[in-house]
Amino acid sequence: MYIGGENFLAAVAWRVNVGSRKGSANMPWHPAGSVAVIVANHFNPSIFKQGWLTKLGVVGPDDLLEEGNLFSDTVAQVRSKYFHMLVLPGQMQFVPAVLPEQEEELLLDKVGSIVRELPHTPYTAIGLNFNWQLSPNDGDMGRLTRELFTTPDRPLYQRFGGDNARFGAYLSKDFGLFRLKLDVRPVHLAEGEETHYRLQFLFNFHSSVDGAEQIVERLGHWNEIRQEAREILESVEPGLQP
Repeated sequence: MYIGGENFLAAVAWRVNVGSRKGSANMPWHPAGSVAVIVANHFNPSIFKQGWLTKLGVVGPDDLLEEGNLFSDTVAQVRSKYFHMLVLPGQMQFVPAVLPEQEEELLLDKVGSIVRELPHTPYTAIGLNFNWQLSPNDGDMGRLTRELFTTPDRPLYQRFGGDNARFGAYLSKDFGLFRLKLDVRPVHLAEGEETHYRLQFLFNFHSSVDGAEQIVERLGHWNEIRQEAREILESVEPGLQP
């Protein structure tokens, strides 16, 4: 049985509040959402009606939340206790809202059922995405990003020598069947009257696919990929929580 998250995770917005999993003064890392994106030459959102999803076992009779569900010919948005799904003509976004150790099982169950039921959809790619944010222990984002990303004796960085300078990075490599793209940049998040300054790590594991079974196979690497992202984060700042 899946344990649903208390808060709704929006697929198109990376800023999320994950309740008890939020960071604290003793935990500099803040989990900020994960999403699987299935890309196709053309999806048919009109298929994704509540009755069809229920018959397929993607949602149960009492799974849908009261607000935010939308079923039309051009877009389908599903707000469940356990996930959020957005279907557009070009892609399907699936955001787990369960405990991290249950995410892969949920994806294989729900997304796997959908893509296998629609084998003739011209699938082209899959992206597995993770977002974490780091709070500097001393609150000094300039110091943190300068230490992580600059080479002081290079002329380019000497042009950004002021205390108000901020830095980031783009990193990329192959990882198994995927191409990992990591984008790191400072962000500021408003929560009420407070503003939090964090360093955002956006992981995108991309893989081209040809058919539903390849999508299911790639989803089966979710835990492995998530662990790779976690090990990268731990190399930056130890203390990442499960």
